[in-house]
Amino acid sequence: MYIVFAFIGMFFLLSDINKKAFYKLVLGAAFLFTSIVAFKFPQRVDLQIFSLVVFLAAMFLLIRLILKKEKSDTDKKLNLSDYIGKTATVKKDIGKTLSIDGIGLIEFNNQIWQAKSITDSEILANTRVEIVSRENMIMNVKVAK
Repeated sequence: MYIVFAFIGMFFLLSDINKKAFYKLVLGAAFLFTSIVAFKFPQRVDLQIFSLVVFLAAMFLLIRLILKKEKSDTDKKLNLSDYIGKTATVKKDIGKTLSIDGIGLIEFNNQIWQAKSITDSEILANTRVEIVSRENMIMNVKVAK
């Protein structure tokens, strides 16, 4: 019976590759865990079913907590207009001659963001810059005064 549980678990895990269907991940993990229980206790079908139900519930609650935290983190990141006018530190040089598209990296609030200069001038690493605006996830910056 443990082989059946293992195959079902692998099916769900492999069908979840490159997708964010967490229910398949939960099902796959629960069935793999149950296959271990079935291997250890082959005659105890009641224990196998109980372990499947308990592990499904535990994994569901865990994934739900993770998704809730991820959503709150995303909500914080979506409010990027709060960054405008703030200063940041250049971590990777910004400028047309330094990279193909002129995009470098800045650090703001312990987070790394892509950035480009609004004046198309070179801005070297460790320079303080002011965030002027943003285009999607790229911050437009100028040298801070």
